[in-house]
Amino acid sequence: MGSGWHEWPLVLFTVLGQCVAGALIVSGYGWLTTKDDVGKTTYRA
Repeated sequence: MGSGWHEWPLVLFTVLGQCVAGALIVSGYGWLTTKDDVGKTTYRA
């Protein structure tokens, strides 16, 4: 059995890919909710 050094690029790519996917989901959800809030509220002077 080898030391498994050939697995590290796959592990790093998988972790980074999951982080990017999670960040897109969270930021997209936040963007949609704040966009809805801004549309519903009217500011009157």
